[in-house]
Amino acid sequence: MKLTLPYLLVAVNLALGSAAYAESTPSSYDGDSSDAATVASSVLPDYQNGHVYVGGRIGWAAYQDACGSSAEYCDTDTLGLGVYGGYQFTDWFALEGGMTSYGSPEARYATGGKVEADVYGGELAVKLSVPVTERMALFTRLGGAWQRIDKTVSRMPDSIESSEWNVLSSLGVSYRISQRWSLRGEYQFIDGIGDGEVDQADQHFTSVGLTYHFGQATPVIIDEAPVIEPEPQTVTTTQTVSLSAESLFGFDSSELTYNADLESLAEQLTQYSEDKVQIVGHTDSTGPEAYNQRLSERRAQAVADYLKRMGIAESRLTVMGQGESHPIASNDTVEGRAQNRRVEVVFDTTVEETQPVTTPSGAEE
Repeated sequence: MKLTLPYLLVAVNLALGSAAYAESTPSSYDGDSSDAATVASSVLPDYQNGHVYVGGRIGWAAYQDACGSSAEYCDTDTLGLGVYGGYQFTDWFALEGGMTSYGSPEARYATGGKVEADVYGGELAVKLSVPVTERMALFTRLGGAWQRIDKTVSRMPDSIESSEWNVLSSLGVSYRISQRWSLRGEYQFIDGIGDGEVDQADQHFTSVGLTYHFGQATPVIIDEAPVIEPEPQTVTTTQTVSLSAESLFGFDSSELTYNADLESLAEQLTQYSEDKVQIVGHTDSTGPEAYNQRLSERRAQAVADYLKRMGIAESRLTVMGQGESHPIASNDTVEGRAQNRRVEVVFDTTVEETQPVTTPSGAEE
């Protein structure tokens, strides 16, 4: 067991190195278009439970205590190749089996000649996983391994065969390349393969594998439409300012008195320098209709003259009187007649407004 830690570290480093390479070069993956699109995204949906996966692995097999002390030559490091498959019941539990050729370790002895062994076998194990990041997970396998050893000795006419079941344990790291593909690095240990006929050795196998997961839905790639800021829209609104005659004129007069509202109105009209202005005078129904008509015209003109003195261009102004013909209240009451005696200033204001960006129907904010 003294070689366990070095091989474990090699496996972890291989897996982490593969993961880092895949993270930094997603465009190098040569899969289908949906998987390639998923690689470019940092977000992957979870694997669907209840799916089958298959894979292949390549690695380095080493046999501890395989050679006797009298060996003149001993080569216990070999290349191993294998395939595996499993069923993923949940995101953390799977049942997995596989077949692996672990290569042919060999040795040479002064008395016995050359000794070579072909080692291969199958395994069945439970696989338990725990996520570390969205793409990376640690896993362990524990189960049984059937090992077949065909041993040949140069000075013996017949080969020696051995097959038996042993306990298998492993520790590894898996990394998701895409929704369907994943990499894995693993250290596997089988204690005491072989028997008294072929001798025994502890088997260490460090490997890198590529796995394909069946039954995975193609991830939906949503292209978010760029938010286009709307252009400011020109909006024209009509405003009507009603000025009480009592606040502008004396009784039965068209001579203006000081009024703060009129001054404020002049400032507003100066701000909107392109807008047309209509000035309309009104009276109540007291007195002759013709007289009221002329009085409304004079009062409207008085307001227009004031605005011109305040810098409002005459070309913008339209002046008219409507006498008692357009009341806004009843002329039967004092309060109603007071409301009807007025000068209305009507003008358009043009402003630029930006409408708020609306979220498309069904989208989340």
